[in-house]
Amino acid sequence: MLSKPVLVTAAGIAMLLAGCASTPFNGSYLVGNRYFKTPIDTQPVIILGVDDWDTTLHRVLVEPGERLVHVQALPVPGAPWRTATLKLDVKPCVTYYIVAVRPTPITADFTPKVDYAEALPGCSPDTAVKG
Repeated sequence: MLSKPVLVTAAGIAMLLAGCASTPFNGSYLVGNRYFKTPIDTQPVIILGVDDWDTTLHRVLVEPGERLVHVQALPVPGAPWRTATLKLDVKPCVTYYIVAVRPTPITADFTPKVDYAEALPGCSPDTAVKG
């Protein structure tokens, strides 16, 4: 026979999972990693914030819509850290891989771009909540 705390915990977990299953998910993720490893002119970035809020997360959950993504590229030797902003029209149920593009490996300035956009498994934009 299971003890009362174990039964209460199991019931709580079941209720949480049922709540997640009944709530349509329409978010997308921003990731500061390269998807394609071959191009030598791209580098990973640190996502500093989206719109008016800062973040320290490696994988940032955002709502669909026009977003201003603030990123920082790794510094090149002898140059200070640089930041840039990417205007991105975020679609529902997508993971965006964002990278820094530099004209040469020793150039401090960079341009942020989406390296790849991947559909989130188990998430359908057709059934997602329209915001």
